[in-house]
Amino acid sequence: MFTLKVENAKGAVLELTNNEENYQVADISGLNPPNANINTSNYANGDGSSFNSSRIPNREIVITVYINGDVQKNRLTLYKYFRTKEWCKIYYKDDSRDVFIEGYVQTLEVTPFVQKQVAQISILCPNPYFKDIDTIIQSISKIIKKFTFPFSINIDKPIPFSTLELEKVTNVINDSESETGLIIDVTFMGTVRKLEIRNVDNGENFIVDYEFVKNDKLIINCNRGSKSIILTRDAVKYNLIPYVRNGSTFFQLGIGDNNFSFLADEGSDDMLVDIHFNYYKVYLGV
Repeated sequence: MFTLKVENAKGAVLELTNNEENYQVADISGLNPPNANINTSNYANGDGSSFNSSRIPNREIVITVYINGDVQKNRLTLYKYFRTKEWCKIYYKDDSRDVFIEGYVQTLEVTPFVQKQVAQISILCPNPYFKDIDTIIQSISKIIKKFTFPFSINIDKPIPFSTLELEKVTNVINDSESETGLIIDVTFMGTVRKLEIRNVDNGENFIVDYEFVKNDKLIINCNRGSKSIILTRDAVKYNLIPYVRNGSTFFQLGIGDNNFSFLADEGSDDMLVDIHFNYYKVYLGV
């Protein structure tokens, strides 16, 4: 058994399954892993070819739905949720996965002059991966908690609230079927003049040369097609792209282990920064 829902640009959600008095899903194509485009170059004087690159193109999902009940009313309702050229989000859930994918409606074709009306909806998804419904949030903070309540302290043996581990490396595990982008959420608890985040595995870094102050919020979006770096200070948003140092890399999480660390200024102010990575598990198919 599975469930299928659609969300339109206004945030309204329509369930197409478990709703047979109005709709009956007959078929869904485009749920399998998509075919890849493999680019090669032929050898001039030999058999075979050399590999150049590969990519996964857009995903096309086609939903076939029988329209039941008040046919005219339910057909017009579909028009509201699948507006041609507009954005929509498809939610799919079965016994193994609970995922969503975003796309744009290419066509909505209905056969209105037949006894059993059928709607066929085509959705083009520029990002071909299904995303898990739950966001994973992981801290890479260097502050190490030393106790939890309740507690007691002897006068002669004080207990630290926390310690700062300057060389701490955090392992971010991407348990997906492909590399994935992420959103880095940074909160500042004091003045910091430079922030550097490092991928310890491959040496990539992301450096922002800017003077941050207490209560600043920084969002670094590393997702392809949505890359940005936005500072929020006193409820006003600022674009900090001009302050990103040349050579900086918007990170992608590879499959498996990804080790990260960071420096605020030269390491002396690391405790003034709280950093969280937000990302989704992604899947090739369902």
